[in-house]
Amino acid sequence: MLDEIIKVLPCNISKEILNIGSREGITEIRLRAGKRGIVIASKTEILLSCVITIKDLLDILVNISRNSIYAIQNDINSGFVVIKGGHRVGICGEVVLQDSKIKNIKNINSMNIRVARQVLGCADKLLPYVINGQNFLNTLIVSPPGCGKTTMLRDLIRQISSGIEIMKFNGLNVGLVDERGEIASVSNGRVNLDVGLRTDVISNCPKYLGMEMLVRSMGLSIIATDEIGTNKDIEAIEYAALSGVGLVFTMHGRNIDDITRKTGISKLINEGYFENIVILSNRNGAGTIENIHKFKNNKMEVCGWLL
Repeated sequence: MLDEIIKVLPCNISKEILNIGSREGITEIRLRAGKRGIVIASKTEILLSCVITIKDLLDILVNISRNSIYAIQNDINSGFVVIKGGHRVGICGEVVLQDSKIKNIKNINSMNIRVARQVLGCADKLLPYVINGQNFLNTLIVSPPGCGKTTMLRDLIRQISSGIEIMKFNGLNVGLVDERGEIASVSNGRVNLDVGLRTDVISNCPKYLGMEMLVRSMGLSIIATDEIGTNKDIEAIEYAALSGVGLVFTMHGRNIDDITRKTGISKLINEGYFENIVILSNRNGAGTIENIHKFKNNKMEVCGWLL
């Protein structure tokens, strides 16, 4: 799981991480210039002995870009880069603006590496709420960053696509827009994480364009993507739904109130595009299901608490 991360780290950092006994539980690696590195494993902070230098951070960036930082400049400008395996490397530094838009991030001073994990079966508790006979109920998964949205989405896609024997649910054709490569981790045309037997993946494409392309070309039953929110995303979702395609997405938020304050999402909810809104937290570890809001006839009928 950590192999792709180890490859991009300087030797002094990677050696220490490889010596951590509980490294299979690592969820984050935080590197700040002039300070000791911090590894988060099983909710416990582990201080590395090495002090992180600017050179360490630059070496990581060079390794990620395969010696061509220009090739990942757009990713850098968005604040994070996704490496093989779906691991997200967040970047902080001095922002350079041009016409009120980010042109570059220079003098990088810290990085946060979030470890992507495939947890098979983590969506099992959701299945009775999102499956009705042979039908999938449109679902929006909501949580703050780092609470398991992407992991939950990946496993839900896998099970919808492959079929669920215990529920006698036949697999459906799923179209996945993996804009940043975090869900399926496509590299050189190969899908590296299991997203199911009947899933078609389009990557490195803006979500709204990818959704429109998949609906037009792939004969889908379900369309999926992560971190929706822009006006163009909303328009593409409406287009997909009106084309008869089912929906499963994620977005940032703490609770139902957070997302209903967002005009575009509120419009989708009020017009009945989603039948389930699932709220996650990390209260009992990433992927803790706090609440499931079920909607029928545009009204919230049930709040199901899962402890």
